Amino acid sequence: MPSTAALNTRLLSDQVRKEWRLVSALLVLLTLLFSSLHDDFALGRLNNLVYDFTMAAAPPQASPEDIVIIAIDDSSINALGYWPWRRNIHAQLVDKLDQARAVGMDLVFQEPNPAYPEDDQLLAQAIRQHGRIVLPLVYDPKRDEINTPLPMLNAAVKANGYINIDPDPDGVVRRVTLRHIQPSGRVLPHFSLAMLLAGGEVAQAMLALDPGTLATHYIPYAGRPGHFQTVPYIDVLRGAIPPAFFKDKYVLIGAWGSGLGDVFPTPMSKAGMATMSGVEILANSLLSARENSWVRIPPAWAIALACCLPVLLACRVLIALSPRATLLCLLGLLLGILAVNWAAMHLFNLWVPPMASLITVMLAYPLWHWRSQEAALRQVTQELNKLQLDHPDVRVALSERQPGMGSHNLPHRLTQLHKSIELLRLAQTKREETLRFISHDMRAPQNSILALASLQRQPDSRLPPDELLRKMEGYAGQTLELVDNFIGLARAEAMEMTLTPLNLPDLLADCLDDAWAAASKRSIGLRQDDTDQAWIEGNAPMLRRAFTNLIQNAIKYGPDGNRVEISITAQGGTLQVCVRDHGWGIPLEHQADIFEPYRRAHEDQAESPSGSGLGLAFVKTVINKHAGLIELHSEPGEGCSFTVTLPAIEPPAEH
Repeated sequence: MPSTAALNTRLLSDQVRKEWRLVSALLVLLTLLFSSLHDDFALGRLNNLVYDFTMAAAPPQASPEDIVIIAIDDSSINALGYWPWRRNIHAQLVDKLDQARAVGMDLVFQEPNPAYPEDDQLLAQAIRQHGRIVLPLVYDPKRDEINTPLPMLNAAVKANGYINIDPDPDGVVRRVTLRHIQPSGRVLPHFSLAMLLAGGEVAQAMLALDPGTLATHYIPYAGRPGHFQTVPYIDVLRGAIPPAFFKDKYVLIGAWGSGLGDVFPTPMSKAGMATMSGVEILANSLLSARENSWVRIPPAWAIALACCLPVLLACRVLIALSPRATLLCLLGLLLGILAVNWAAMHLFNLWVPPMASLITVMLAYPLWHWRSQEAALRQVTQELNKLQLDHPDVRVALSERQPGMGSHNLPHRLTQLHKSIELLRLAQTKREETLRFISHDMRAPQNSILALASLQRQPDSRLPPDELLRKMEGYAGQTLELVDNFIGLARAEAMEMTLTPLNLPDLLADCLDDAWAAASKRSIGLRQDDTDQAWIEGNAPMLRRAFTNLIQNAIKYGPDGNRVEISITAQGGTLQVCVRDHGWGIPLEHQADIFEPYRRAHEDQAESPSGSGLGLAFVKTVINKHAGLIELHSEPGEGCSFTVTLPAIEPPAEH
């Protein structure tokens, strides 16, 4: 059968996968919802921002050689006077453009000029003689009204087209409508299509006029404002630009000067820079209509599918990678979505609104972080509840709250779980040590007593009664010492210390009295310095036994005639008690774990005295319970120095 740990791991894995499936389904549903709202006001504005950024990041392109703008600019106005000019001037300009493929005049001639009536006739005659002139219409779709040029001019043109420009709600011109169908059924072409008709490219114009095709298209701007070939009106009029320059080219005439004509922001307009004139927007529309290179938007189902693909990839990343790698991959995925959109626009003239996938991918990490933490928190809470039921000692650790943490968040629960595991590991270690103590250390002297009894029954190995009793007393005393030390350590670890003011010199004097008999048998000198007052708060019985253990060790692990010296030093609000001997010392390899239970430094030596290995563990436990510190300094053959540091207090008032 699988272990409990394996079952818990499988349960957590199942919970995490369940949360992952839930998060993935939610992300896909959000993507489908956002993609269906890609042209909505809020998402539409965000998609338009990304569209403008992508369009403006186009690689450099050469300006088209067959489209030229004749600009009514400031220099022309300075030379010819205030606008509007006489129409015979426009007639002179048209005469110089006889080699052009088609000429579009982005100028509205709706009213006759009563001051110079002959000028209208001259312009009409020049338009008729050229034969490829396009004049604009202004169409009001709400009223179904068409504002046409003067009848004599309208009769002379090759074609008409409306010049309406419809900015998006944010004022940016991104799209153009190529045809309007009046209620009467008449189809009105855009100015750019009328230019194609006048230039003889009927097939391209009719393709855009086909009712089965989309009427509104996104303009793939060829460059920033001023990208097209532009020549001043006055230079053409005066002959500075030869007529052959315009041979077989589409020519657009329109306002460019300050305060003239209409200007609009476009995706190519940088913040704080000049907007694009209406005549240049017409030039971009003409170029796109000629090449049929409009930016196309796929149908709604294709947009939804394209937006779901990176989201599905993000879902796979969530379950497969670590949190840090997931975050980096999702950031890379966001950049990848923008890069793919850039490539689709500039390589394939395709625009897929990306905000649905961008928003959902950005939501993926916090959403997954939340749900995966919830799954982990539930599992950790279940494990802690089981630990409380199975191990009552763990409840104390679970009742402690971490400062600055809520009691029901994952970091706090993990801290509690780690504490519980540490307590269980410590309990397991203690159990193993106890079993070893009972099975080995406690049994050894008992086995020796049984062996003596067995030998005593055999006549040839029988010991004298005095020697037998002496040996049995030694083994029994060893057993009692082991039990006493074991119980003493357990009590020290479990009990709550009751602290009272103690004078250390008096306490140490009592410890020396306890050890005097053992020291006298081996001619070992005991010396305490002459410190009179040194007060601490402590538990007298426990501290007396701890210091007695240190003194007894100094006596046991040294030669006869040794010296044991005890000194007290005040240092920075603490008292340091140093117990120093000149005995065997402790080898360096044993110093790191000498305070651990059942550790003895000289147990491998034949002359080593008996011991349980619990004495120094008891000392360290008692000192720790008094918020103190014990340190060892020893060199083999030169003795040991145990330094105990305890917090000092002021002497009581009666002293």
